[in-house]
Amino acid sequence: MPVVQATLARSQKPIKTSIKPLNLMVSSLLAGVVVTGFSSSALAQDQSPTTASESTSEAAQHQHQDTEVIVITSSPLARTVLESAQPISVMAGDELRENQAHTLGDTLMHEPGINATHFAGVASSPIIRGLDGPRVKIAQNGLDSADVSRGSPDHAVTTETSVAEQVEIFRGPATLLYGSGAIGGVVNVVDQRIAQDFVGGSRGFYGVNLNTASNLRDATVGFNADHKNTVWHADAFIRRSDDYDVPSFTNDEGENLTHINNSFVDAEGVNLGVSYLFDQGYFGVSYGRLEQQYGIPGHDHGHQDDHADEHADEHEHEHEAEVHAEVGPFADLWQNRIQVHGGWLTPSLQGIEKVELRYGFTDYQHQEIEDQLPSTTFTNEQHELRLIANHGPLAGWQGAFGYHYFDQQQSAFGAEAYTPASTTERHGLFWLLEREINQVTWQTGVRYEDVSVNEYSFQPVSASLGLTYQLQPGVQLSANLSHAQRAPSANELFANGQHLATRTYELGLTYQLDTVSEHHLHIEPATTAPRKEQSNNIDLGLHLNLASFHLDWTMFYNRIDDYVFNAYSGFVSSGIAHHHEHDEHAEQPGDAHDHDHGGALPIVAYQQRDVELYGYELSSRWEVTEQVEFTAFSDYIRGRARDGGDNLPRIPAQRLGAEGRYQADQWEAKLGYTWYNSQTRITAYETTTPSYGLLNAQLNLFPVALQQHGITLYLKAENLTDELGFVHSSYLKDDAPVRGRNFSIGIRGEF
Repeated sequence: MPVVQATLARSQKPIKTSIKPLNLMVSSLLAGVVVTGFSSSALAQDQSPTTASESTSEAAQHQHQDTEVIVITSSPLARTVLESAQPISVMAGDELRENQAHTLGDTLMHEPGINATHFAGVASSPIIRGLDGPRVKIAQNGLDSADVSRGSPDHAVTTETSVAEQVEIFRGPATLLYGSGAIGGVVNVVDQRIAQDFVGGSRGFYGVNLNTASNLRDATVGFNADHKNTVWHADAFIRRSDDYDVPSFTNDEGENLTHINNSFVDAEGVNLGVSYLFDQGYFGVSYGRLEQQYGIPGHDHGHQDDHADEHADEHEHEHEAEVHAEVGPFADLWQNRIQVHGGWLTPSLQGIEKVELRYGFTDYQHQEIEDQLPSTTFTNEQHELRLIANHGPLAGWQGAFGYHYFDQQQSAFGAEAYTPASTTERHGLFWLLEREINQVTWQTGVRYEDVSVNEYSFQPVSASLGLTYQLQPGVQLSANLSHAQRAPSANELFANGQHLATRTYELGLTYQLDTVSEHHLHIEPATTAPRKEQSNNIDLGLHLNLASFHLDWTMFYNRIDDYVFNAYSGFVSSGIAHHHEHDEHAEQPGDAHDHDHGGALPIVAYQQRDVELYGYELSSRWEVTEQVEFTAFSDYIRGRARDGGDNLPRIPAQRLGAEGRYQADQWEAKLGYTWYNSQTRITAYETTTPSYGLLNAQLNLFPVALQQHGITLYLKAENLTDELGFVHSSYLKDDAPVRGRNFSIGIRGEF
């Protein structure tokens, strides 16, 4: 990347004020702990934890982290990946460190069955089997992330993977434990802010990462320490990146670009926690603070900067006011999060083996800033409580039952407050059971919920039945059948206004469009009541775990009745004559006249149709020798309406990938290639997306001289051929392709 481009990108950023106190705190913690790491590494070597996150210092011994033996923390029955009938994978250890990106979607996008919304790398969320938004639950230590990312692709997920121990991915409905918002799957980010066991003294980690394509500067640190009957935790991260480079392309406006304007990221966070451990359990509390500012590409209302002056950095201070006046809109968010976890083993209750409590309170604000002033503000105040009790054998079945409470108070005001304030409240009761009979392990469960969203009320019921069968040593079959129901979200119900992140005018299920003529439209209350989504999903899996060969192959079919999605109406918002005069939620015609793009945004209306999604996920690993290993993966998703066969929008394309790895005594090299097939099965007003391929390479170094400090150095090259790739699932598909050729260098270590 030319140096002058990185310098120019830095000069575009807005002046920040609110983020500085946390910036100072994070920087101090980073500096202090990294220095401490070198002085205490000798003590730490004898205290290396045997957890899911394998010690970096063990890399020299070529230890390969097999995720199939990792316990899924979000399962109250303490299952491993292979013991679960539902398809679950866990990213941990070196694999997590090597794939870690700013967004959760980009971190997980190389997992089979997982894609990303790819909102220009600033706010990408995971897509699981073609489903995202309110159908995919994002959790942190088992509790909802409590942001507004489920409502819009330009809203960032507030979980942070750089300080995480592992990330658990549930494919398909996971509503029994998490509720109706998990009808498509769950991503649970697990860290150690509330410890459940002693660490044996003290231990910690740190890392620094730099790259060329976005001028990334990233640092992370964390540690746990025992003190008498308590375990103390602290972690922090700080991240700065500029507009990212792409291969030369022409956008929708006819501009030739080599980087994506307004795609910078400034983020930092701190988490503190303490746990008290006693003979029969633990109790802990944590506090987390997150702050982020990031550009919103494609959302600048015409404020473009051609960046023509190659010497702008020399005049940065002189022309600072002029530059900031031209910056496109950016997001400024903060989140305060308190979590309380407690576990009580062998309580004095007949038949009860363990009781666990998890509670979270979150205060969140997201503002979209234009011309240095807040344009739109989103807030969320959320409480969540989950109480689970494990019981002993009941007619031969082990199990766990519990109660789940969720209260969410969201509001939005300003130019793009296209949904009114909403209150969502859920009460859920669930029961999970498991029993092993000969070589078959049966798993079943049921959940009942009472959900209210403002004046609407729903009672979703979900159930599942699954099994795993050990056909012979190293060969296992699995099957899982689930029925899941979901109440529509507040956005899906009440949206009525301009949503410039998706460049549309959105109408929720509680409205309908009265088309008097092409240029004379009325928005009226809907004449039909919104209905629950109902999913019937089946998964069939084959798992091989042989001496030198490992394979996981899953096929799925998901049949959804009353599926909620927004479809283009064929009209534009300039034809809206007036809103219903008695509708208190409707946006009045002049409310956002400064942001209407001429009033010609396409109108998309949420509707409910019966659909089906089916496909497969395949991953394999072949250990040729102790030094040589090959891995491969592929996935495929097909989504269409059952009444007429219309394609569903933004369904990811088929992928195939392969990687070779060679390990020597003090280094490791990888070379991989992933092919993204073209997507030609499109819906109305979509365009086809061409295929592309990405070539990546990595070199990890762990010299003997640094092993006593638990240090690994790495060099990474992504998109080596500088391929131009467009992501079909992205709302910014034609304006924000994937990142161009990028080189990274970093260091990570443990103490």
